[in-house]
This record gives sequence, C-alpha cells and structure tokens, in this order.
Amino acid sequence: MALAINSIDDVLKHIEEIHNSMEFNEELFPIVTDLFKFLQDMIPILSEANISVKESTNHLPTASDNLNSVSQTTENATHQVLDQVDNISGKLEDLRRMIQEGGDKEKQLAVLDEATNDVNEIVFAFQFQDITTQQLEHTNRILTAVHEKFHTLFESFDVMRNNSSLGAEVAKAIENEFQKEMSKHLKDVESFQKRTEDIIHQNHEFSQEDIDSFFK
Repeated sequence: MALAINSIDDVLKHIEEIHNSMEFNEELFPIVTDLFKFLQDMIPILSEANISVKESTNHLPTASDNLNSVSQTTENATHQVLDQVDNISGKLEDLRRMIQEGGDKEKQLAVLDEATNDVNEIVFAFQFQDITTQQLEHTNRILTAVHEKFHTLFESFDVMRNNSSLGAEVAKAIENEFQKEMSKHLKDVESFQKRTEDIIHQNHEFSQEDIDSFFK
C-alpha cells in the first residue's frame, strides 16, 4: 500500500524507504546514496524557502508603505517649512523698511508677532519626526526579521554541503550566483555615486534632467 504523504517528514520517510528497498552494484551505490542524501537535505530547505518567501511577501508591502509614508510626510513638512521661511523673510523685510521710515511702533510689533508665529509653525512642522521615527523603527524590525529568516535559510546550505558531494556542488553554484548579483549591485551603486558626485562638483543648480539622470 502506498504511503500517505501529508508532510515533509512523510516525504523524507518515503525517500528513505525507496533507498533501502533498492539494490545497487558497488559502482552505483556511492552515487545513488549521495543523491538520496542530497534529496533528504534539499526538500526541507525548499520547504523553508517557500515559507520564508511567503512571509516576506506578506511583510514587505507594509515596509514599503511605511517608507512611502515617511517620504510623503517629510516632503510635506519640508514644503511647509520653506513656505514659512519665505513668509518670515518677507515680514523681516517689511519690518526693516518700517524701521527705516520711522513707522508706527505698534505696527512694527504686530509684524514681529506674525514672524514669531511663523517660527512656531516651523517648530510644529518638525514634530513629524516622532511619527516617521516610529514608522522607520517598524520598517527596520520587518526588514531585520526578513534578513534573519533568509540568513537561517542560507545556513541550512552548510548542512547540504557537508552531507553530500552533489549538495556541495549545488551550494557552490548558488553562492556563485549570489556573488555575481552582489558584484553587479555594487557596480550599480558605485556608478550612481559617481554620477551624483560629478553633478555636484559642477557647482550648478539641479535641473529635473540632472535628477532623472541619477536613476538611469
């Protein structure tokens, strides 16, 4: 009667039973044994990878939403601060003119009070830091959890590498591909940094074309 497969343990047990029921000559035995060891190591790793990817997929949109919210909040606060700075500059210019012309003292104090209120608005605008800090801390916890899951997953490859020669070859191939991707990523980062520094060193105002060029 066929073995019911309800879990990863059932799959591993079934593989072990198949291995024990088969007979091989001396030449094939080491190869087939290595293959079965590889399968026994690889199946749990694939299962864990599937779980890690699903959990990461569920959590990453939250992290992305947090970062978008931080970006939007910061942008809004920046515009508000710049508007208030512009208002203060205008009021100070009015005050300077009134003083030079010997204007009414009460009007001068009124302008000064308005400028003070604008300063208070700037202080209020910077309170967004409390909210964004909490969002960034939450995002950091999410990304740390994702990183730890994948770190544990990659550690599992050490078991596969040590248990079978086929596992060692597969682990090496995965590491090589990972190193290729990391090398490509580092080159992209270096290129981005160089383009940024080149534009900054030209000492001119940033145009939209300059900003767009960062991301090409």
